[in-house]
Amino acid sequence: MKCFVKSVGVIDHDNEIHKVIFKPGLNVITGKSSMGKSAIIEIFDFCFGNSDDTIPKGVITRRSQYYFTILQLESQTVVLARDRVSDRVFISEVPGTLDEILTRMKEPKKFFSPNLFLPLREFKKELGRHFAITMTDIDEDQSGRALGKSKSATPSVRSFVSFMLQHQNLVANKHALFYRFDEKEKREQVIDHLKIFMNFVDQDYFWLSQEYNALKADQRKLEAQIPKTKDAKEKFIKRVDELLAEYKSAAGTPLTALTGAQIAASLKSSLEKISNANVRIDSQTDDYAVQKKELEQRRSNQTLVVRQLNDQLSAVRSSISFTEDFAKNISKTPLPEYAEIKEAHCPFCDSPSQHIEHEANKLTDAIGWMNKELRTSSYARESFREEEGRILSKHKEEKEKLLDIQAKITQLDKQVDDLKKKKTVDEIALRVKHRIEIVIEDYASRPKYEVDGTLLTIKNKLLEIKPRLDAYNVPKKMSDLSDLINSEMARIGAGFDFEEAYKPINLKFDLHNFDLWHDSTEMGSVYLRSMGSGANWLYSHLTLFLALHSVFALKHEEGCKIPPILFLDQPTQVYFPAKIDHGQAFDAKALAVFTNTTARVDADLQSVSNMFDKLVEFCQQTKDATGMMPQIIVTDHADELELSGDVTFESFVRATWRTRGFIADRIAGAPAESLDEEVVASQAQDPTQASTDDSGEDLAGDLAEDTTGGSA
Repeated sequence: MKCFVKSVGVIDHDNEIHKVIFKPGLNVITGKSSMGKSAIIEIFDFCFGNSDDTIPKGVITRRSQYYFTILQLESQTVVLARDRVSDRVFISEVPGTLDEILTRMKEPKKFFSPNLFLPLREFKKELGRHFAITMTDIDEDQSGRALGKSKSATPSVRSFVSFMLQHQNLVANKHALFYRFDEKEKREQVIDHLKIFMNFVDQDYFWLSQEYNALKADQRKLEAQIPKTKDAKEKFIKRVDELLAEYKSAAGTPLTALTGAQIAASLKSSLEKISNANVRIDSQTDDYAVQKKELEQRRSNQTLVVRQLNDQLSAVRSSISFTEDFAKNISKTPLPEYAEIKEAHCPFCDSPSQHIEHEANKLTDAIGWMNKELRTSSYARESFREEEGRILSKHKEEKEKLLDIQAKITQLDKQVDDLKKKKTVDEIALRVKHRIEIVIEDYASRPKYEVDGTLLTIKNKLLEIKPRLDAYNVPKKMSDLSDLINSEMARIGAGFDFEEAYKPINLKFDLHNFDLWHDSTEMGSVYLRSMGSGANWLYSHLTLFLALHSVFALKHEEGCKIPPILFLDQPTQVYFPAKIDHGQAFDAKALAVFTNTTARVDADLQSVSNMFDKLVEFCQQTKDATGMMPQIIVTDHADELELSGDVTFESFVRATWRTRGFIADRIAGAPAESLDEEVVASQAQDPTQASTDDSGEDLAGDLAEDTTGGSA
């Protein structure tokens, strides 16, 4: 996304504008401690939708009426603004040049129309539309919602700031890389939203994924239903076959030529045939005797199986009882641990004898073996318990088979009892026929699921959706992105002054968890927290974030949404701590005296100059490679550095705050015009201040702030 910050500033209660104007490429705001430099990154963040006001308390917050940020997008200029007393944010596309816009902003009551102030939630959505990241649903699977799981947070511009802001207590931090990652939920959102910001997926992808996963869930349910449906069908077939056999034994003739399987395949027509079939009796057949003999033989065989299992169960339980009794007894018995012997001598010649020692060694070995065996008794019990469970399960299964055979024999015997009670064979056969009809009607009346047909429909739909999802090729794109980031880190990191132990630097970045480490053949994977000095931490941060923005620019033509804007707050603090810089000019040697680093001040100054050289070089190389100039905004106290090549450090300075701050303390009773004249006079003496229309005396109080805890 082509976008850069045109200006960040404040409108005070006198409707005066205090601002800094920025350009694409490198921008530097320099000045001594407590002059308001770090407020720039906080004002931008606040106007960009931060729900927390982290702007340093002091002159700025006391004097400010509105904070504003002006963004230049590809085809429009967008003004974002907030006041400190409302949770609503102003957003508007504004025509005209920057000077024209700033002139109109001097009448805030006219410029900041109340209907353009949106609640924070709506503001984020509206700003998201400018970056084409507004989506309604990014869950790939909706099944969790039925269990009360909330929808995943949709993409927001607030996830952008993790890639854009490096606050002063983060830029060289060994424990943290990304702003807002101290909150697990926001960390996960940024990681999850990256594929959206890179334009690897769109809303259709998530809708397709939801449909695909819903179909897969339905498929699993139906496939789980298949065994139950199959089991019910098998039970029905078995029962019908048994009743048909019972009918034949009673009537002497078959009721129908159909089998149970054939009846199950065509319930309606089969039931009609059976209902219309006449009962025919053949008293000459011996089906009854044949069936009963077969069932009695099966009963004998099954009884043998059950009794054998009874014997096995009895033996296992006896073993369990023995091991439990043994364990109880042995716990009461003192166990020898060793055999103690003394030197033996022959009673006749008094010569030493080793026979007893050999026997004692054998005894010691025996004691060791016995103790080992005793310790295994608990394992033996567990093994027997497992065997008992297996036999019980098998015994239950075989006993049920025996009971089933006995029930069939009882049913045949009932036919004889019925005849003794003067019931006719016709009555007995007719009763069995009615039972067959009832069983078929009951099975036919149960709700049937067209499992096979529905499964086929689902599978065809899945085959239709899968190629459309595969076309997004998200895993391959993320893998390629990871390789590209690592490649850019290797290129960029080679230009920074890492310690010798980490040269050549070989940083790796994991897109699954956003971890960073140095991959070394000697040391293995060295994570940031273990990389030694503050310089290594600083350069690791710079290498990663420059590589990310290089990739964002390279992917611009493919629809990357992340703007190429990077704020770096106080990156030189690892060499020259900002809090001790209170001079009227930046003096590296004087600062080195305070930190006892005079011996290496020249090397440190060279490292700082090299860092800015690389930032300049990065911007130009990125523009040459992609046609898009990234924007890097550095707030620091380093000044008057000597850069390599034809460029000068001063050409990148947008404001210098050494004698005055971002907002001056107004003298009581002094009109705004007198202050403006003072600013003009000051700028005439210091050309580096010409790019800002305000400055001020030393800010009252310390502007130190906590910059990593902001939330969206």
